[in-house]
Amino acid sequence: MIQVSKVISDIFHVSKTLFKVMIPTLIVVKLLQEAGLVTVLNNLMAPAMVILGLPSEMAIVLTTTMLTNPYAGLIVASEVDALNSLTVAQMSVLASFMLFTHSLPVEALISRQAGVRMRVVIALRVGCGFLFGFIISQLCAAAGWFEAVAVPNLPTFVAQPGWQGWIVGQIKGLLFIQLVIIVLLFFLEFLKVIGVERLIGMVLTPFLKLMKVGPRASTIAIVGVTLGLGFGGGLLIKDVATGTIPKRDVFGVLCFINLLHSVFEDTAVVMLLGPSLVVILIIRALFAVSVIMLVMSGVLRLPDTLWQKMLINSHIPKEAG
Repeated sequence: MIQVSKVISDIFHVSKTLFKVMIPTLIVVKLLQEAGLVTVLNNLMAPAMVILGLPSEMAIVLTTTMLTNPYAGLIVASEVDALNSLTVAQMSVLASFMLFTHSLPVEALISRQAGVRMRVVIALRVGCGFLFGFIISQLCAAAGWFEAVAVPNLPTFVAQPGWQGWIVGQIKGLLFIQLVIIVLLFFLEFLKVIGVERLIGMVLTPFLKLMKVGPRASTIAIVGVTLGLGFGGGLLIKDVATGTIPKRDVFGVLCFINLLHSVFEDTAVVMLLGPSLVVILIIRALFAVSVIMLVMSGVLRLPDTLWQKMLINSHIPKEAG
């Protein structure tokens, strides 16, 4: 039987934790945009486009996506003339980088609240974005894959001008997030009642073992990969505070869902650019699993003092082990 009072309590806790991070961050990012930070980052990113095999004009698309979200990135992309001359290979690189690095300010802060240092999350996501993009760009160029010109299917995006339009848009987005949290937590409680959550955890366990992540983090991995880092991170923040999840599991699962999350929504969004689905979903997922396997193999050998100084913060109780 679903424990309604418990679910309502969880909804309040998760929402409060997430919104305390998201709302101030959204405001700060907007202020930085108004101050011209996007232009500065665009100038810094333009030379790096060579690594990804992309024209320098696409830097503004990536910097906008990094600071905000994929939707904002598509709005900017629809206004860049160079977009219509990109090949499927180049579009796959562009879309993959957007998927690895979108919404960095908000999602890095969520990760920090869950116990992993922001610098680790940002370095991991940006580093993997460049590494994956470089590998795909070089492979496609060498093998002659996806040389056809991509056909973007971007609708006409209309950005709401001024602060009033921005505030209305953010309120709509936060209300949508609140609705998803409510539905999600009731759904998870239902899965627990009928035993499906345990079954899914059993299926996912072998993959988590490859990444050296324990079974206690299986639900968080499922939620993060399917619905997003915000929701998976919100649940993780709540569970981490109890001290029942070992620090290595917190670190491993959070790094994993930073690299691969919201696979349904985000993948569908960037598919509007015309990339290869195989590249941005299947190959990217295998890349994410491989990276976390390598990362966990290395960090598990570190002493606890280095874990505390370099990888995790005080949000993970010391009794978490």
